[in-house]
Amino acid sequence: PPPRICTLMRLLTHNLLQCNKKGVANGFPLLIKPLVMKYEESQFDRDFVAAMVPKLQYDALLKAVEWVSQYPEFASGQGLPAGGLPVLPAAVPAEYESDEDFLRRLHLVLFDVHLVEGKLVCPESGREFPVNDRIPNMLLTDDEV
Repeated sequence: PPPRICTLMRLLTHNLLQCNKKGVANGFPLLIKPLVMKYEESQFDRDFVAAMVPKLQYDALLKAVEWVSQYPEFASGQGLPAGGLPVLPAAVPAEYESDEDFLRRLHLVLFDVHLVEGKLVCPESGREFPVNDRIPNMLLTDDEV
């Protein structure tokens, strides 16, 4: 079965979230400020990952990988598979559907890297959205809507 997609704070989820605060024109991508990150391996589904590629904001994903790679345990290689976080190419390969290595690396960063505790920060307003127990709280106050 394909990986479960829900509000758990994976990098796939991060790729879909933005700040909708009143007056914010560019609330994407949200800066990731991790306090607790976790790697949890999930079953690779090549077709599912390939189907996700056209839906991704790939540049934002590259930024997200850069931000989480600075998390101290990940930076030292702790809690990650051998080789650490995979390096993704600067652009999606033209023949990505048949590029097994790329799809496996993409799967790992999209589905296996979790923000457990931390903050997501609007790049324009600086508004912080807490992430607790892997769940992002994107609710705005009445004066922010």
